[in-house]
Amino acid sequence: MGRTRRWSRLVGLVGTVSAFLLSLMPLPLQPPAQAAPWQTPTIYFPQTGHHLSGDFLQAWLSHGGLMIFGYPISEPMTQDGMTVQYFERARFEYHPENRGTPYVVLATLLGNWATANRKNEDPFKPLPPQAADWFKNDPDRTFFPATGHTIAYGFRRYWLLHGGLYTFGYPISEEFSERNPDTGQVYTVQYFERARFEYHPENRGTEYEVLLGRLGAQYAASQGINTAPVPQASGSITAYPGLLDPRWSRAVSNDDGTLFGAVVADELLIRSAPQTSAPVVGSTYKRYPVPIRGIVTGDSVNGLNVWYDLGGGRYVAAAWVEPLTPPEPPQFFDGHWVDVSLTAFYAIAYDGYRPVYAAIITAGKDQATPTGIFHILYRVQNETMDSATIGIPPGSPGYYHLENVLYTQYFKPGGYAIHGNYWTPPSQFGGFSSHGCVGLMNSDAEWFWNFLNIGSTVSIHY
Repeated sequence: MGRTRRWSRLVGLVGTVSAFLLSLMPLPLQPPAQAAPWQTPTIYFPQTGHHLSGDFLQAWLSHGGLMIFGYPISEPMTQDGMTVQYFERARFEYHPENRGTPYVVLATLLGNWATANRKNEDPFKPLPPQAADWFKNDPDRTFFPATGHTIAYGFRRYWLLHGGLYTFGYPISEEFSERNPDTGQVYTVQYFERARFEYHPENRGTEYEVLLGRLGAQYAASQGINTAPVPQASGSITAYPGLLDPRWSRAVSNDDGTLFGAVVADELLIRSAPQTSAPVVGSTYKRYPVPIRGIVTGDSVNGLNVWYDLGGGRYVAAAWVEPLTPPEPPQFFDGHWVDVSLTAFYAIAYDGYRPVYAAIITAGKDQATPTGIFHILYRVQNETMDSATIGIPPGSPGYYHLENVLYTQYFKPGGYAIHGNYWTPPSQFGGFSSHGCVGLMNSDAEWFWNFLNIGSTVSIHY
């Protein structure tokens, strides 16, 4: 329970270069045994006249959506011996041999394709291996021995916050100036295995400061792909505004493709079916995370007949949910760690640079929750918390005696921990109510118990 107690720039991931690179590998975590396959309708995009469904829709939305991949510009087709689909900025490949892993859908290495004949140009020439020593103390630049190139400053930040290696691949050039083939404008650009970053200073401070090149459209043209619009299929859903929100590019995405949204209603009823007349099985509240495990159609709410499947026979109207984009952490760490924001009242679980889980928290009144970088010291799965053990005896103001406190992970001497909190009503999470600990709903506390371990980093800040 505990007794007492801006972002300015991204700091480089800690550890050696080899450890850092290991942390950047695409997540190999398997979906939980109880996780059901995503439910996906067929979405029709009138902007380009094409559909998106199934594994391709799940991959599109859970790895960045419109902001990263653009609109679909073809229907699925067979090419190069596999099922593929073209997007403005990517080509998706279906790999059934990877079913049950994060790699069932992969993006073609279009950055490599676009630069295949440019290896002798200066920006594409690899730096020597000793560059690892040149930049090892530079928190704003990372060197990748795998390709001999670096990422720095705004491009590095964008790469980290929008999917990193899994989405974009390694850098295959340094930054340089190049003319956009579509607009003729000259921009600072950098190529990656799957993407082309383009810096737009006129959009500074917005989601559009870095934009991605239309490599998918260029590759489709080179292959003679028919991108003409097709009629909307019967039973498909027209792409709705919430699906096109650019913030999905930074939303928390779990190991099995689960997306996290945030509730925008003061109270949102959770129902047993996607119908306004279905029995209510729970409630959630404004800014609370909700795990989206599928998209289904149902009764219209605020003019939208789309609902989100939360798993376990629980559904909420999509009209009341927006992408949950985590507060930007002051620093990133290797491995499994947690970032706790005492301003947003979120605990965000990270695997390296990737946010994989979000929970609403309670924190200590009167700035009682300590800030700084800590590590899990010891753990107790079920315990009784009594303030007498930290000098607040029975009868004193602030005394408490709580039995069956679950999943307690202590990170600082004096009784400071992350743990389950069953005594605070769920509707009152998201504020200061504890004596200094970080309180979680028991289901979230159990998740963090399984995710963290002795020595895991806990970063707490406002």
